[in-house]
Amino acid sequence: MGRDHPERAVLTVRGQKYEFTVHPGIHEHAILEELSFVRREAQAEADAAYLAWLDEPRREAYAVYRAAQDRADAAQDDLAECVARLSAGT
Repeated sequence: MGRDHPERAVLTVRGQKYEFTVHPGIHEHAILEELSFVRREAQAEADAAYLAWLDEPRREAYAVYRAAQDRADAAQDDLAECVARLSAGT
């Protein structure tokens, strides 16, 4: 079946058959939501570290900001990769 059409599944338990609909994309949607959450949280941490660096422009504060921003960038890359993979249908 295509991505837009639900699939039918049959489950037999103790001789009783149960037919139900499986909607593709539920798992993928959950993964996208989780990656989006992680990206938002990482960016919020980077934003806070940036403001802290502006308040006290020290080398250590800058290193904390850059590390946080690197994590946020990596989270953005993971999210973009997942979206591209889902768009391609793989």
